[in-house]
Parts: sequence; C-alpha cells; structure tokens
Amino acid sequence: MINHIFNVAKSPIPFIVEFNTMLLRSVYQCITRISLAGFALFASAAVFAAGSCDNYTPDTSGTTVTCIPSGSTSAGVISTQGSTSAGNNVTVNVNSGTVLLINGSTIGLGSGANVTNNGNLNTSSFYNGYGISSGANSRSQAGGSTIANTPITGVSGTGSITTGGGNAAGIYISATNASSSANTITNAGSITTSGANSAGVRLNSGSRSGVNTISNSGVISTSGASANGIDILGSAQVTVENTGSITASGANSFGIYSAGNITTLNNSQGGSNPLTYSGILPVNYNVIVTDLTHYGKLDVTKGAVTGVMNFNINNGSSLAYNTTYSTVLNGLKINNLGNSYGTFNSGGNNYVWALVHRVGGSAMQSDLVIQPIPPSAAPPALDTLKAELIAQDYLLNPVDPDTQASLTSLGNTLQSLFAMQSAGVVNGTTYDCSLFGANNVCVSAGGRFTNVSGYPDNTTSALIIGAYRFSPNLRFGGYLDQNLVQSTPGGIAQLNNGSPMVGVFGVWSQNSDGTGVEAKISAGYANKGATLTRPVVGASEAGSGSTNLTTQGIQGLLKYGFAVGNKSLISPYAGMRYVVGGMGGYSEAQSNTVSSPLTYNAIANYTTTALAGFIGSHKLNEKTMLVASAGAEKDVNANVGNLISTGNGDYNIAMNNNYRTLRPTATLGAFYDLSTRERLGLTGIYRQEAYQAITSTTVLATYTVGL
Repeated sequence: MINHIFNVAKSPIPFIVEFNTMLLRSVYQCITRISLAGFALFASAAVFAAGSCDNYTPDTSGTTVTCIPSGSTSAGVISTQGSTSAGNNVTVNVNSGTVLLINGSTIGLGSGANVTNNGNLNTSSFYNGYGISSGANSRSQAGGSTIANTPITGVSGTGSITTGGGNAAGIYISATNASSSANTITNAGSITTSGANSAGVRLNSGSRSGVNTISNSGVISTSGASANGIDILGSAQVTVENTGSITASGANSFGIYSAGNITTLNNSQGGSNPLTYSGILPVNYNVIVTDLTHYGKLDVTKGAVTGVMNFNINNGSSLAYNTTYSTVLNGLKINNLGNSYGTFNSGGNNYVWALVHRVGGSAMQSDLVIQPIPPSAAPPALDTLKAELIAQDYLLNPVDPDTQASLTSLGNTLQSLFAMQSAGVVNGTTYDCSLFGANNVCVSAGGRFTNVSGYPDNTTSALIIGAYRFSPNLRFGGYLDQNLVQSTPGGIAQLNNGSPMVGVFGVWSQNSDGTGVEAKISAGYANKGATLTRPVVGASEAGSGSTNLTTQGIQGLLKYGFAVGNKSLISPYAGMRYVVGGMGGYSEAQSNTVSSPLTYNAIANYTTTALAGFIGSHKLNEKTMLVASAGAEKDVNANVGNLISTGNGDYNIAMNNNYRTLRPTATLGAFYDLSTRERLGLTGIYRQEAYQAITSTTVLATYTVGL
C-alpha cells in the first residue's frame, strides 16, 4: 500500500482520478443498501399494488375483461348493482403478477360469470368486501357461474384472495332462484379472510335443476367470530371436495358450515388439523385415504349438527389390511349416522370396513377398521363382524335407522306397560265390599288376571279388599293388589313386583237394595320398578337401565237405580276420572357390549275422562245374581308424553300414534251367595285403552265375607 501511494504520488493526476472513483463507488454502494433495505421494509408492511384492467364496468353481456400486472387502479371490476340485466355472462381473467389492492370489492358481476384469478385480489378491510362475487347486491340470481382461484405452477403469490372486513367473502355466489343454474367454484390457490361473519367461500343457491360444485385443493383460512371456510346456504344440491386445507379460528367458526343441502362431501384433510363442521350434515360423506397417516377426519364436536349422514370410502383411496384409522369421525351422535359398515374394493383387493368405538372409550370418537375379505369369500354376516370386532376390543357404531327401530319397540312396550298399569288403577276404582256382618265389617279376598293385547303383557295378582259400614247408607274401604307374576314377552322389560297397588273408596247409598241415588269416590296408586333393555336391531345396541313406572288416579261416579220388577235393577251412571302417570327419567350404562348409552327424559301422561253408561243386575234365584254393564269414556283433556333420549343420541319417539279419546267399556259378572254372609264372585272387565287402540281384559275372582 505504501509503495502504491508512493508510486501514485509520482503521478498526482491518476491518483486523484482513482480516489474520486473509489469515493463514488462507496457512496453508491451505501445508497443502494439503504434503498434496498427501505424497499424490503415497505414490501413487508403492505402489498405492492401493480395491476390494471381494460374494463372496470362490464355491463354488456358477453364482455371479456383482462387484468394485467402493469398500471394501477383504485377501483374493481364492478358491474351495475341492483340490475338483473347488466353485467351478466361476463368473463374476467386476472393474469399472473396482477395485484388489485383496493378498499372495496375487487370483482363483482351478475349471473353467468366466468372468472379465473391467477393474480392477487385484496379488498382491504372493506365491510361486505368480496374478492369475486356473482349475483351479489341485487344483481341477477340466474346462477350458472364458474369461478376459479388458481395459482400458476412454480409462480409464488399467484391465485390468492384476501379480505379483511366483516361479512366479507373471498368468493361469493348468490343464485337464489329456483330456476337458477348450478355453479362451480374451484380454489387451488389461497383464500384468506378475517372479520366477523366472513367466509372463504360462500354459496347461496336455490337451483332445482343442477348440482353446484365446490372444490378446494388449496388453502382456505378464516379468522373472526362466525367466520367459516365454506358457507353453504339455500336449498340447492351441492357437492364439496376438499383435498386441501380449510381452517377457521374464532368463536363459532368452522371449516364448513351448511344451512343448505350438501349431497356429497369428499375429504382428505386430517392429521392434527381435521376438517371442522357445523350445520346440516351432508347426505353422503366419503373419507379419502392416501396412506396409513394421511386420511380425512371430520370433527363436529364444537358445532351443532342435524341430519343423518351416510359414511363411505372415496373410490380413489388406498387401504391397508388389518388397519385402524383413528378418529375419522369425532362428535357425531347415533342419530347423525346412517350406516357403520360396508365393503370396498381397491387395487383388486376386497375389504370390509367398520366404524367402531373402543370398548370403554368415548362414544363420540369413531375409528375406521379395515379387514380383508379372502378371495372368493363373502363378506361376514353382521353378527360375525360384531364378534370379530369385540375380539379386538371394538364395538360397532350404532346407527340411526336401527336405533330408531329399537326405540320404537321400546316405546311400544312402554305403551303396553302404561296401559296395563292404568288398567289396574282404573279397574281398582270398581272395587267394592258391600256384604257386612254384625260388626259392620266386610272382607274380600281373591285374585286378578289382566291381559293387555298390545305386546301382549299378562299380570296375575292377589287381591284383598276391606270395608267398614258407618251407617246403613255409608261405607268406606280400601284394597291391596299385589302382583305375583308378570309376563312381558320380548325381554325388553323386567318388572319388580315388590310394591302392591293400593287404593281407597267411599260409597253413599240412598237405599240398601241399590235403588235410588248412589255416589262413589275412589282413588288408587301403583308404583313398579322396571329394568328396560332396548332390543338389538341390526347395528343398534342393547342399552339397559332402571326406572319406576307410576300411575295414580281418582274417580267420582254417580248412578241412579231403577227397579224392574222384583228381580232386576237398571242403573244409568255418569262420572269423571283423572289419571296421571308415566316413567321416571333414567340412563343406560356403558359396558363391554354398549358403547353409546342413552339418557331418557321422564314421561308424563295425564287424562281427564268423562264416563257414562248403564249397569244392570238380575237375580236368577235367591243365591245367584248376574251383573252386566256397558258404557263409554271420553277424554276431555289428555297429554301423552313422548319417549325422548339425549346424550349420545337425540330421539323423540311419539307415544300417541293412533291415540283414541273415545273408548268403550263393558263388564259381566256372576255372584253366588254361599250364605247370608259369604259370597263368591267372578267378574270380567273389557276396556279399550288409549295407547294404539290397545285392549285390556281383566278377570276378578273373589270370596267375600261379612263380619
């Protein structure tokens, strides 16, 4: 360096030139570094807008608009709002590198729109800002639009849509007319929205003539309260295929929300980021399985879903023998699942698949189990499949149609039990003891047999009745009716006979021979413990639990006896009766055979009934008397509770189908006096019950003694 300076010093002009050159180079490098740093800082803070379009108000049908990276704009490609004739059938092509950054919607057209975005659309924080829309803001609702957000292969930043305002949407199509055409939406790029009630893709279609299609192989990301990746509205059929990623963050936000009609949903999104869902379930859901670790998962735990969904495996899936794919479904209840097993062919191999719960595990988590079907062998029968799964500590998912049938059988049994218990209490209001001795005491003992036609159910009981005569006109009494044997075919109900039916009565008679006025008031109460087990129908489960069945009633009856000769008596009667009863709420127990126990609400039944009819008696001789009656009862007020389950399955089984408010009754009895203080009686009672027109037949056999 010293030598260099010394040599330059020998020639001062070259030295000055070189020095100045070095100085200028250093200054230039410094300015360049500062400029690049500043540009990088600016680029990181905002999107650099560079793009313009050759038509910003395409109101003529058939217009084609092209947007390119050069130039700049502060307006979007927007057709006239509020017009159903302007801006229809317009084509817009946004070329790669184009950036449309404005404070408003970037592309808004009428029906029949054909839009392809290979650039970057950004609506800033504009409220109701739409990246691409068709039919919004009172434009034509005829539909028929095709919108694609697609990146250019190998070119980063292309095919992107960003919105930042409330109620905004990356892509929005409104085609609510019933006559509208179907629409197609494709996203292979990125859609990012933020703001309350925003959506990545929103479709509102009422088309009855076609099937709308939404396909996502890119990335849809939303943030904000009630901000969903895909919103489905309207009544039109929609198919959705998701082979990309849809994520939603914020309260009440989901990957897909549907208040419409998704006929088919294909999904491969899973892993630690399952597809979240809320609303009306798709009719068909097909999981896409790529390999052992890459397969679709659907999570509805944070949403509220309705409807019944059929599960299957997408045809393009690749399966493996003897494999369990964990948590393919999460949060579905029994009433949301239409099927849980089937067969599948892949690569020439036949498989049987089953949705299962782990024994002792969560009823909300469903795993997919794959088992091979040997060549030339038939799929295993359902019972065989269940046994094979139990051997692996799995239980087949119960499904809606089979569980519905199982609960209907349970409901039919409950109707018979309610009818039988009600018949017992109502028949108890006829109990009496009117043969007295010197001590004014009457005691009657015997048995009762009741058959209810509905299922049928049979009851055999021991009976004791007692009464005390306070005066020739007034007596009071009571009874105990203890079940000895009860038959309930079908194995659904096991009844506890520990508690007898009890009742009291009081009678005032104008005359001891039965003529004139007679008034009677009576009351009864029955309580019976029951263990109820749902029958297994197909893929349903034999859930079991214990509860109590109760019935209580009070009746007032007034009759007037007319003597017909000296051997017969005719007594018209009228009265009112109030009966209340039902079942206590209970829960089934989870076990190694029941994965999804149900919880049942209490059932409350009550009726207020008017009674009318005739009672006739005739003495065949001094010791034998025949008694017969015929009448009708009419419910003037009634409530019949439904069988309602909650928890792992929400069901509401009607219990009042074919309910009859007007019903006939009849009795026939024979009495034989062994002495002046002893009597044998045999009485048959026929009643039409309210539930499903069930009938009950009761036979009473008694021995009565006056003390």
